[in-house]
Amino acid sequence: MPGFETIVVAVDFSETSTEAFAAACELAEAFGSRLHVFHASPDPLEQASSLDSFGMTSREVGDAWRAQAESRLAALEPGHAALEDRITRVVETGNPPQAIVAYATLQHADLIVMGTNGYSPFKLFQLGGVAEHVVREAPCAVITVPHHERREAMAGSMAAMLVAARR
Repeated sequence: MPGFETIVVAVDFSETSTEAFAAACELAEAFGSRLHVFHASPDPLEQASSLDSFGMTSREVGDAWRAQAESRLAALEPGHAALEDRITRVVETGNPPQAIVAYATLQHADLIVMGTNGYSPFKLFQLGGVAEHVVREAPCAVITVPHHERREAMAGSMAAMLVAARR
C-alpha cells in the first residue's frame, strides 16, 4: 500500500511540537496511518542540576517527569474521532534525538513528523539540534514543521521575491 502506514510524531510540548502533532494527525487521517505520539523524557542523571533543587532521588525525579509527560500526551486531542483508535502514546527516558530515531526504527516508521526550534545557525552549532540530528539519522522520511512565526516570515519573504521577480 503506498503512503505512510506508520507515522511517528515527536513532541516536547512546545508550541511548535503541538503544530507538528496537528500536521501528523492530518497526514494520518488522510493516509489511514497508525500514529505514534512519542516523547523522550530526559534522564535526570544527565540533568545533574535538576537533582540539587528537588531534594529527590534521580529515580523519583525521573518518575515525576515521566508521569507528567504521560499526562500531557494523554491530553493531546487528535481532532479526528476515528483517528483515536489508531494512536499509540509513548514516553521513553533518554536522549531525545537518539530516542526518536531508535523508536522510529523499532516501529518501522514510514515518516517522522517533528517541530523545529528555529535556532540561528550559530546557536544550532552551539547547542546541536534535535531535528537536525533526526533528519541525518532517521530510517525514514522526516517532515519538519517550523514555528508558525517562522512560516509567516518565510511566506512574506517568498511573496516579496515573487513580486520583485515579476517587475
